[in-house]
Amino acid sequence: MSRKARSKMLDLLIDTPDAPEGLRSFMDRITRLAFGAEEIEEADVCVRLLDDEAMRALNAQSRGIDQITDVLSFPMVRYPRGTARENSRLIGRERDPETGRTYLGDIAISLPRARAQAAEYGHSLERELGYLTAHAVLHLMGYDHERDGDKRIMRDMEEQIMLSADLTREPLPTDEELFALACGAMANAYVPYSNFKVGACVRSVDGRVFTGCNIENAAYSPTICAERTAIAKAVSEGARNFTAIAIAAERAAAWPCGVCRQVIKEFSAPGMRVIVGQAGEGFEVVPFAEIFPRSFGPEALE
Repeated sequence: MSRKARSKMLDLLIDTPDAPEGLRSFMDRITRLAFGAEEIEEADVCVRLLDDEAMRALNAQSRGIDQITDVLSFPMVRYPRGTARENSRLIGRERDPETGRTYLGDIAISLPRARAQAAEYGHSLERELGYLTAHAVLHLMGYDHERDGDKRIMRDMEEQIMLSADLTREPLPTDEELFALACGAMANAYVPYSNFKVGACVRSVDGRVFTGCNIENAAYSPTICAERTAIAKAVSEGARNFTAIAIAAERAAAWPCGVCRQVIKEFSAPGMRVIVGQAGEGFEVVPFAEIFPRSFGPEALE
């Protein structure tokens, strides 16, 4: 029996009898987070939950591969370059004049395969279905993983969505832990001229953390702040999007300078937080957008 549930962004078709309750609202939330990460609105997708035999048949019919797979995506919009974010005019032209919304395509997920993979990886069915939904919706928005560069970008987006949905693999470092790491990094600061030590700790969307300290120079202009040291280390290790940065100073709270705010903007994920305080005196947490409003970033060049 097929049950159908509708929402603003998602149609869910359940063609398997043992689906857990509450899937519509859960998968709708993942879809909304994916759309939000891509900064698109007024779009729809359809997700079908199938058993293994139905998925095998669909895979054979659509791709000529007679085997079970976990998820399939069928885009309705073809992007000449980039992803949906870079093709807002195209998405606008594809809108249904009656609904005012753009249909991005169909997704099929094998529920038995999702259960098996959740058991194999040692996490919940909710996390597995969340990941498969995010992965498939990203495909509908033009993301791919055939080439290494494209794969890294898609993985960063998947991790960002999973983080927003609180479905990460491991518990994320708390604000207190990030600030403590920043305090630890402060000890390595090279500050023979100002004697003002600063440490920073940045957290990427996949949960990794990178620390840095301020490094001064006799010529002054080559001096680098702790925030940029941490970010440079993170980017050199393949991280691109950050959800939080903690900054600790020895004698006073040290909010990011203008240059650091611009660098943070380049790599900030939506909702990024800034954690600032004096070592041993506590800290304050504010949204990055609050300390850098009306900012210039990569989106201005698209």
